[in-house]
Amino acid sequence: MSKDLLSMKMFTLLIVMILATLFDQGEGACAWPESEYPCDKTSYCNYGCKEGLCWSQCGGACAVFENQKKCFDLPGCREWCYLDKGGNYYPCLKHTDCVDSYKYSCKGACTW
Repeated sequence: MSKDLLSMKMFTLLIVMILATLFDQGEGACAWPESEYPCDKTSYCNYGCKEGLCWSQCGGACAVFENQKKCFDLPGCREWCYLDKGGNYYPCLKHTDCVDSYKYSCKGACTW
């Protein structure tokens, strides 16, 4: 990763952290519109089926200020991961196959 790209990501993260401090995000909010991907009303995390695998919104770099049990729609924090189900990727055919995604952790990194 180049120094410029790393600097830009760090600057974006700093701005996001400042915004999170300024605005109370206690309720959480899904990052993607529900017209694109479903939103779990308990965790406020989007989830869905992409390329035959379940994925979920998650808190990677943004977890520093996010409540890890809720997701947020903050600039630069559209983070997601494919899900781990019993040591394997969680297979699916459609979004509704992943409705219980909040029960599973990431299989790999939470990324943007």
